[in-house]
Amino acid sequence: MRAVIVTALVALALASSAGSSTVSGLRGHATIGPLQPVCRVGTPCDGPARHVTLTFSRAGKRTQARTDAAGNYRVALPAGAYSVRPGTGFSVRPATVRVVRSRMLVVNFAIDTGIR
Repeated sequence: MRAVIVTALVALALASSAGSSTVSGLRGHATIGPLQPVCRVGTPCDGPARHVTLTFSRAGKRTQARTDAAGNYRVALPAGAYSVRPGTGFSVRPATVRVVRSRMLVVNFAIDTGIR
């Protein structure tokens, strides 16, 4: 009888941890540009947003994610709608995102440097 109870408890623990291991959030790539005032044919006018901090805000709470050297990011967030900011003086598209419960969605960001 004791073995049956222990087995049932282990099975219950594994089932509950499996259900809670699904993470909600976003992942993707961020580009930044223009990188120069005049874009030339054959020369990229934008590039990966290297080591940029993206701030996700919702209901007064902020979560930050930093891009890597290739401009990739990943952030765990609870489900809901968030505004996104890439830092002082820059704008970003999209500026709002929606996180879906138990899903890691791919959202790519384009950061505008304002150089014209």
